[in-house]
Amino acid sequence: MARPVKDGLDYFPLDVDFAVNPKTEAIMGEFGAKGVLLMIYLLSAVYRKGYYLVWDKLEQMQLVNRVQGSSPEMANQIVDRLIAYGTFDKELFNSAKVLTSLRIQETYFDAIKRRKTPKPTKYLVNVNINSGSSEVNDDINTQSKVKETKEKNIDDDDARANVIDLWTDLWGFPNAVARPELDELIDQIGPELVTYAIQIAGEHQVERYGALKYLQTVIKGWKQLKITTLEQAKKANKEHEQRRKSNQRVPASSAEPRTRKDWVG
Repeated sequence: MARPVKDGLDYFPLDVDFAVNPKTEAIMGEFGAKGVLLMIYLLSAVYRKGYYLVWDKLEQMQLVNRVQGSSPEMANQIVDRLIAYGTFDKELFNSAKVLTSLRIQETYFDAIKRRKTPKPTKYLVNVNINSGSSEVNDDINTQSKVKETKEKNIDDDDARANVIDLWTDLWGFPNAVARPELDELIDQIGPELVTYAIQIAGEHQVERYGALKYLQTVIKGWKQLKITTLEQAKKANKEHEQRRKSNQRVPASSAEPRTRKDWVG
């Protein structure tokens, strides 16, 4: 049975200077900590849906229910402030009661660029954001530098993307704990070996909750054996499987004769 298509994200980036951002401080100054919490929950609700949120009565009540002491009036006031501050697009809110922005949409489409599903087109602030097209740049030198940089990094990006795709196929999109750990493992031993470790985990039907620990254990063993290539890893895994099967096999000569009591328990 195919896994259901997921529209939203499992997590979204929160800038390290969020607490001292002028918009956050303005919300804090006017509404207190409850206002900032509502602000974070509001952004989470947007990304959980995808890249926009229809601001209706149901969403308002769900939001205020999560923050004790808040109210629909406070939530609407905060939305009004965030629209005024540019966090959400004013035109789309006025026309369709939709909360979104160019930055939110750029973040979302960057996160789902490897998904093999049709990209959504509803309520886009910039109609070209999802087209993959770009205007011709008259500055040839600048264009060449950008192309050179992209070509330099494309192999690494594709290899990392393959790791994430394989993980996603087995256990769903990596969460906020697994993703940085995967990046660190890739930096340590390379995407090829991490991909192979994930394949081994899949063959052994490792569950999602134990997948990261399993990978870390396998890779730790490879590092102890000073394994640096895929060929070495495959050889080590083959030898490991042979030892494991050998240990599971009980020689007939060493087995004690089973009595009738053994059979009936």
